[in-house]
Amino acid sequence: MPSATSTTTTSLRWGILGCGKICNDFVMGLQLVDGAEIVACASRSLDTARAFGELHGIPACYDSYDALCADPSIDVVYVGTVHTYHFPHTMLALSRGKHVLVEKPMAMNHRDAAEMVALAQSKNLFLMEAMWTRFFPAVRHARDLLAAGTIGDVHGVHADMGFAFPKDAERIWKRELGGGGLLDIGIYPLAFVSMAFPGQVPHRVHTVGATSDQGVDLYAVVTLQYDGDRYGTIQYSCLADLREEVTILGTKGSLRITSPAHAPTSISLRQTGHATDEVVDFPLPKLPPLTTRRAFNFGNSIGLSYEAAAVQAAITRGDRESAEYPLTESLFLAKLMDTIRHDLGVVYDADDAPRPSCL
Repeated sequence: MPSATSTTTTSLRWGILGCGKICNDFVMGLQLVDGAEIVACASRSLDTARAFGELHGIPACYDSYDALCADPSIDVVYVGTVHTYHFPHTMLALSRGKHVLVEKPMAMNHRDAAEMVALAQSKNLFLMEAMWTRFFPAVRHARDLLAAGTIGDVHGVHADMGFAFPKDAERIWKRELGGGGLLDIGIYPLAFVSMAFPGQVPHRVHTVGATSDQGVDLYAVVTLQYDGDRYGTIQYSCLADLREEVTILGTKGSLRITSPAHAPTSISLRQTGHATDEVVDFPLPKLPPLTTRRAFNFGNSIGLSYEAAAVQAAITRGDRESAEYPLTESLFLAKLMDTIRHDLGVVYDADDAPRPSCL
């Protein structure tokens, strides 16, 4: 599997659609990837785009997302806008013939995600939901152990993620921004269950949780029941800091992805008959000395370089989706989250036409 700085014989030119906090962190990670050239960025405000471009040394700055996507020098677009705009901005970039890496969630619902996939496939373009966790070396090693049968047949998974979000975190508390815990953080533990039971669909989904007066989900516990008495249980919360670990149970042992599981640097393996755990550490890559005031906004964000390197390598090979996080899995999770939202009574504007403008 490729490292964070996998070299390629072909360079790719990236455009950054959005200039917010996650875009800042992604650009800093992308700059560790050999062959990746960041040629343009865009925001609704030209001043914001220019400030972002100056900070990161990006030559072209636009105040129109359409202008960015029309730039012929760009090969691939990273979409890092708020949840409600992932669909229109991705559709815009694809319609202009650009490969796309779009932040998670891929879309607000399964219907829109399926439309994005259909357009990418019809145009023979790469598309991936930015589930960066899947590309951390610790997670890749965990997948290798599962595939090798090291802990036997998997029969149970528990994963959690929670933060006491501040009251000014509008992307969490505002329904019109796609707020709530499920699409922002609940998707991570769901993806771990999906990883442990690849290609399998639960026959029952049971959800218990709560919503705010504004109509966004605050917390939930979700149990997924699979054939053969196998299960996955996930918990997420916007009100409390949780331990954020993943435990995968098998017939020959257990595997623990340690905190922070969405950006892990170690895993712990316990095999039946062994008294102690085997712990394997995967240190994060080092960022070269900075000559500007740049800084990461989120913990372990330098690990975005793993995802960026994987996308860079896949597009260079001619792949149109990621083998490690395929589009079928993104669509499965989108449909699963639709089910959970229905159970919680969470409805977004995107669930009913018309959709927001992409420009």
